[in-house]
Amino acid sequence: MESQSQPSGPGPPLGRREEARRMIDRAERNWQQQVSNEQIPAPTGPRAAFRWLLLAIALGAIVFLMFQRLGQLG
Repeated sequence: MESQSQPSGPGPPLGRREEARRMIDRAERNWQQQVSNEQIPAPTGPRAAFRWLLLAIALGAIVFLMFQRLGQLG
């Protein structure tokens, strides 16, 4: 029987597309591992209150300007 030799190094050179695909897959796996270990803290404290206040002011201004424009139109 013929003996098949196992290559000791990496496999045969891959095509550029396959090599790029593997590189992207490896980067995506690393990114997913980093993201899975992170937790976004819930927005609390004075910063969250300030953000809600700014949001309320912006929405109030939008509604006010919309009714003002409707009043001008007729």
